[in-house]
Amino acid sequence: MTEKILIDVGSSTIKAYCYKSKKLELLLQRSIGFKDSFDAYSGISVEAKKELFELIDSVKINNLNAPIKIYATGIFRKLTDQARSAFIDEFFLRTNLFFNIISHDLENFYLEMALVGKCSLNEPILLINIGGGSTELVVMYGNEAIERHNIDLGAGAINTAFPRMNQSLSEVPLEHVIEFVVHTLPPLSNKVVVAFYNGGELTYMQLAKYALKHNSLFNDADHSLMIQAQDFAAGNKHVFHGLTLEELESLMPHDPKWMHGARGCSAIAQAIGEKYGIETIIPSDSNTVHGIVRQELRYATLSGSFRKHLDYILGIKQQLESSGIRILSPRFTEPKNPGETFFVFTGEEGLSPLELERHHLKSIADSDALVVCDPNGYVGASALLEIGYAHALGKRIIFAEKPEEFMLNTLPAEIGL
Repeated sequence: MTEKILIDVGSSTIKAYCYKSKKLELLLQRSIGFKDSFDAYSGISVEAKKELFELIDSVKINNLNAPIKIYATGIFRKLTDQARSAFIDEFFLRTNLFFNIISHDLENFYLEMALVGKCSLNEPILLINIGGGSTELVVMYGNEAIERHNIDLGAGAINTAFPRMNQSLSEVPLEHVIEFVVHTLPPLSNKVVVAFYNGGELTYMQLAKYALKHNSLFNDADHSLMIQAQDFAAGNKHVFHGLTLEELESLMPHDPKWMHGARGCSAIAQAIGEKYGIETIIPSDSNTVHGIVRQELRYATLSGSFRKHLDYILGIKQQLESSGIRILSPRFTEPKNPGETFFVFTGEEGLSPLELERHHLKSIADSDALVVCDPNGYVGASALLEIGYAHALGKRIIFAEKPEEFMLNTLPAEIGL
């Protein structure tokens, strides 16, 4: 199986993974101060941008010929439309890679996909994902998400609100931070007593020697340990007032700055537990990328020449649908008028060309990505219109093959499904 490199860019941490033979391996983790001097109008600082480009260059050099895809969250979602577009253009010109900023909604989906089916308990389970700039809460019942909340609060905001928390030993009582967080949390409609706490927390709790025990609730190789709420609180107190920041940094020598968010994240997680009555926490190393490798898109629209390359397009449609992706357009597969100038599927009779194109454009707006079906790089006139529309919306564009048109290769996009 072809090796792929998947890069998760958060508000303060970058993780690069190699995905091969259905296995995900963490290649590197690096903390970069994207939040320092961040401005929604001008973006990240020059220093942070330099670090980011150097890291991407390093990944490319060490993984020659491997496709690389990027998924950004957190503060990058706060960029204005103009700043977002300018940064994506700059990133593409500098790296020839598309800087894919995913929505809260799509991140929630990836969080669900990372853990769906992992827990066999017949009750609602809370999924907790705390980043540098935001927190996602999802209540799952079986394989279905029944409640979602996105909270504009992460470890970075806690560090800003309590700057003396990250002294060698915290000069801020843990209880003060918890009280601050609790007031920001929304009510839950569902009663939950078990929570997955993901994003590298299993490794962190093992390093910091939390009182983890064998998971007696369900059997899953990736989640063999759990911790009771009172033991989690005791571990957090030790991290705040028993372990120095220097000792925490030494536990993660390859990325010591990651530990600068450890106290803030732990306090947020404890506040969540106390607010909602969580009794048992399942620490998890799963994150966005673990969901992406199970299903990357929810909805997609296909563009291409239905008249010239119908079999090619339907092959891609079948390939994507077999992985769980819903194709919003084309909806049908049987040609009604093969060979005619404007292609119509059986099921679309009575609709004018304008109505059909309007539906197709709306499908692009409702999709996670526009997939351009371009055998040997051929892109027809209709597809060009749709690519321009998707680009204007800031949609992710994926070409099945490298386009032959020069200008399309200057457009921030991806090549290869």
